[in-house]
Amino acid sequence: MKIVLAKEFLYRVKENDNILDLCMKFNTSKSNIIRNNNKIDLYTGEWIKIKVNDYLSHFVKPMETVSKIAKQYNLSIEKLKADNNLKENRLYIGQLIKIYK
Repeated sequence: MKIVLAKEFLYRVKENDNILDLCMKFNTSKSNIIRNNNKIDLYTGEWIKIKVNDYLSHFVKPMETVSKIAKQYNLSIEKLKADNNLKENRLYIGQLIKIYK
């Protein structure tokens, strides 16, 4: 299944789905899912509203560089830097880099 990033959509809960897995799958937060659906528990077969961010989150790992991350996501170095307000190529382990598609 291809995931298309959108602002908001409906998702049918599958067996064994849980909120944390859906957060990772759709790049959203637990509080967003709970707030948008006024509930904590999910039930197989029900439809829930998912609001997603319009970017992917990438946390810098040891030995990663701007060029390596740009290549990984098929972006130019300039776009990656501009999207994240980076004035230089220096990154820090654990730094959040937003990947806009």
